[in-house]
Amino acid sequence: MSDDTKLRVTGLRAGYGGRVVLEDVNLSVAAGEIRVVLGASGCGKSTLLKNIIGLERPLAGSISMLDTEVDWSAGNPPLALLQRMGVLFQGGALLSALTVGENVALPLRLHQPGLPADVVEALVRMKLTQVKLDGSYDKLPNELSGGMRKRAGLARAIVTDPELLFCDEPSAGLDPVTSRELDDLLLGLRDSLGITMVVVTHELDSIRAIADRLTFLSQGKVLYDGTWDEAQKSGPEEVKAFLARKSGTADLSGDPVPFHLEEI
Repeated sequence: MSDDTKLRVTGLRAGYGGRVVLEDVNLSVAAGEIRVVLGASGCGKSTLLKNIIGLERPLAGSISMLDTEVDWSAGNPPLALLQRMGVLFQGGALLSALTVGENVALPLRLHQPGLPADVVEALVRMKLTQVKLDGSYDKLPNELSGGMRKRAGLARAIVTDPELLFCDEPSAGLDPVTSRELDDLLLGLRDSLGITMVVVTHELDSIRAIADRLTFLSQGKVLYDGTWDEAQKSGPEEVKAFLARKSGTADLSGDPVPFHLEEI
């Protein structure tokens, strides 16, 4: 993997039981890029993400991230690698019995257990400030709005200053204003911290706002890989039709994968 490539997926085959969902998927994400993975429901977006971050084990192929070959079938990679990546789950995935501050501190407790309590608190408060959640340190998740829970989940995902951030449907369930605020926050974090991001979403407004490049999945394969403008000019008709649909239109094609990331 070159110094400019933070993630490379090669020849990935993935599925559940005897059913193959993805076949020969290739993906390369450059440093500082926001890559959006999109496609109709059931195309394998979340399956791809689960296989990359280790919630599912690939049936074939290879995954390299941050100059390290990852073999999930051999168990978890070193904690040093996990510390360099973060995940924002679709619903925020906050633990309801813990305060926001305690939720955000969890990766620090895991990766740097020797940190003094006052240092942990200072780092958590700094990340909450970065995601515009000042004053939420002692609140419980059920005291937050949906958008605030997403931002708290984002603070937890970046508390270890990861180089690579994965986001599963970050704008799902949010109103347009809150969704735009979250998009702006992701862009600001990329620009200020240099985080490389892989974002799974079907929200057109978010895709248009944040994507440097698109990876469009269809029938278990990569149908298109390129920019939004290139897709509109010379992309496959399926991709053009997807991007041309009205923003906010529900995708009713049905998703055979019956769970989301945070439910695992």
